[in-house]
Amino acid sequence: MDPNLTDEERLDLVKKWWKENGGSIITGVVLGLAVLFGGKAWFAYQDNKAEAASDIYVVMMSALETGNDAAVRDKAGMLLSDYSATPYATLAALTLARINIEGEELSAARSHLQWVLDNSKSDIMRDMARLRMARVLLAMDNPDGAQAILDQAPPLSSFDALYSEMRGDIDFARGDKLAANKAYQSALAATDNASPGRHLLQLKYDSTLVAASAAGDVE
Repeated sequence: MDPNLTDEERLDLVKKWWKENGGSIITGVVLGLAVLFGGKAWFAYQDNKAEAASDIYVVMMSALETGNDAAVRDKAGMLLSDYSATPYATLAALTLARINIEGEELSAARSHLQWVLDNSKSDIMRDMARLRMARVLLAMDNPDGAQAILDQAPPLSSFDALYSEMRGDIDFARGDKLAANKAYQSALAATDNASPGRHLLQLKYDSTLVAASAAGDVE
């Protein structure tokens, strides 16, 4: 992220990123967990509230698809307050964070992402929230906070490539293009050629190549 950007421009970039990628957050996470653990097994919850939570979640997602933010907030709030032990609460918190960013409510988004980090039992969910949190903090002109969040990531995470790219964004925001280039290079090495995000990552790497070349660190 360009350190010369204004706060409004920085927020617009984050909102654009979430608009392009946020819509797949819920679906992607759910499908990934279904593959890993089996859909019904993962959503199983030893309480008769599980079915009610599932119904509320379905209504929430329907409201999200139609752009009814008020209904989304209402149903998500119910999941967080009354069904916090279910996976649906985590999905609700991620959904609220997305809406917060679209509404330029970065502090609220940060709070909902922190809820996921503090309460989710899923490594995938926490990795997702950690990455989103770092991006929000960077948009709030807090690169040190974004770095600290990434430093909490467990080793050998499935999000390592994305974390490396985010570290590059943080270094770039600090004006350290050489460090950013190294981080982007690491991310590229761990990113599949067919990944939809690889093109943008390559552009980031190329944009910092001059600094790396000047320092004699291009391999």
